[in-house]
This record gives sequence, structure tokens and C-alpha cells, in this order.
Amino acid sequence: MVPNKNSKMNIDIDGTGKIETVDVLRQGDIFVVNRGAGKQLSITNNSEGAWHLVNGVADQQSIDNIGRAISAHFRSTKL
Repeated sequence: MVPNKNSKMNIDIDGTGKIETVDVLRQGDIFVVNRGAGKQLSITNNSEGAWHLVNGVADQQSIDNIGRAISAHFRSTKL
């Protein structure tokens, strides 16, 4: 099992060019994204590279934007 890892990330969640700094907690295969102001969601990645909402409210485009940023971040940190 992959150890839990908490990271701050800068992500254009809505695809509008507005960068948000979020806290991302990796809990195995699930990533909990805390956007602040009580906005939190959890996403996971299937074996085919698609990202899916586990908990919270977000459209698929936002989930995909977060997922791409998470993938890039964790590849760069060698986890």
C-alpha cells in the first residue's frame, strides 16, 4: 500500500485559468482534495487512467483537471 502523503498543489480546477492552492491527501488509491471554505472532494483513478469522483461535488472536467495535476505531481515526487 502507498503511504499517506499530504501535499499542497496549485491547480486550475475549473479550467478558467484561475489557479487554486489546494491540500491533497493521498490515502492509498483515493485522493482527498481540500479546496478550503469547507469544499472537499475525493477522487480515484481506475487502471485505464480515468478519474472518478468518490465523494463531494464536482463536474467531470474539474475532476479530470485535478487528476492530471495529481498525476504530474506524484510522478515528479517519485511515488
